[in-house]
Amino acid sequence: MKLTHKEYLKIAIPFVVSTVTQPLLGAVDTAVIGRLCVTELLGGIAIGTLVMNTIYWLFGFFRVSTTGQSAMALGSNNSADQINSLLRPAVLAAFVGCVFILLQGTIWQVAEWGIAPDPAVSQHAKAYFDIMIFGAPFVLVNYTLIGWLMGQEKARETLIIQVMGNVLNMALDILFVLYFDMGIAGVAVATLIAQVATLLLGITLVLKTGQFSLVDHLKSLTLSRGELKVILSSNIDLLLRTVCLLVFFNIVARVGSQLGTDVLATNAIFLQVVYVMSYLFDGIANASSVFAGKAVGQKNPKLLDSVICITAQYTMVLIVALTLLTFIFERHIVSVFTSIPELIELCLSLSTWLLIFPLFAGFGLTFYGIFTGTGTTRPVRNASFMTLVVFLLVQLVSVPNLGNDGLWLSFTLFYVGRFAFMYPYIGQVRQKCL
Repeated sequence: MKLTHKEYLKIAIPFVVSTVTQPLLGAVDTAVIGRLCVTELLGGIAIGTLVMNTIYWLFGFFRVSTTGQSAMALGSNNSADQINSLLRPAVLAAFVGCVFILLQGTIWQVAEWGIAPDPAVSQHAKAYFDIMIFGAPFVLVNYTLIGWLMGQEKARETLIIQVMGNVLNMALDILFVLYFDMGIAGVAVATLIAQVATLLLGITLVLKTGQFSLVDHLKSLTLSRGELKVILSSNIDLLLRTVCLLVFFNIVARVGSQLGTDVLATNAIFLQVVYVMSYLFDGIANASSVFAGKAVGQKNPKLLDSVICITAQYTMVLIVALTLLTFIFERHIVSVFTSIPELIELCLSLSTWLLIFPLFAGFGLTFYGIFTGTGTTRPVRNASFMTLVVFLLVQLVSVPNLGNDGLWLSFTLFYVGRFAFMYPYIGQVRQKCL
């Protein structure tokens, strides 16, 4: 069985649309606060968003691994495995989210020490963090719900959950900040309300899709020490990969902060655009992970080869589209986030880095889905570690000589390495279908 373009796009398009709404939240947060024309507020939202994203990225494997396990369970047509592929990570995600709330003071102290922002920026960032931390259990559990639905090829339900939740968040952002003048607190409260609503919607759609009772299965669910060890060990590679990403993004923020508040604010704007591009590629990765996992469940190497080929084709299409759109609308993109003339000119002077980002980052961002969807996670971990070393070495030399351009040079090379160090192990993925 070969995968057709029609079959792939039926899953990929809703996944791309639903996935890209996630970074749009941060983009809207930044744009709304940017309209207040206070640089410290923009820096505060950048730091606050980074801290929360650090928490969520660290345990983003809940979504990634649940998608792979759900897809393989679907391919093997085992109903018990399908239910367990949702409930076990969901229970663990809820526990981890509650731990974050209990440790919020320590988390903030570590984050403030690591990023070292200006006192005025730090004050605004903490106001954002103090509210947002209570959304951790809702977000992490929702990762598992969305991951499970993706693995079950429920693109429509995934689209509904993410789009509805994120549109609500954006609307509340505008209402609380621009109309009720709540500042950064308004952004945080809007996001928290949307997170709770999104989880409730996700539970509703999972129950409707799976046609089983969560309560009944939770009562009979067992999670022994051995089973917990299996779950954690299967995700340790993804966890370590995420740690590498977090070190990378935190160093980018720290170095940008040391280069001055204007540079920090400029990089915050650029990073929001980069996040949008990255999540567009991630939508392709999600679709590819579903079909790759299904190929492993069916032991179907022809299906896997089709997934690899189609992933490459649509990655290239998206690279060309994003590069052209960025070239044509670069000034408009920047003006969406801020009306401060100095920041606009600073952004435009660095716009070349946005133009080249899709080409250098695209394949690494999409092909990792094939690896994670099939449970071939060690090459992903190793590639992340090696490319982090490259980034650290390059930025130590380039930033003192080139300033912010040097930071973005090392930033770009990091994404190049994610593909260059990972793809040579594609043979390990094929082995799982034999």
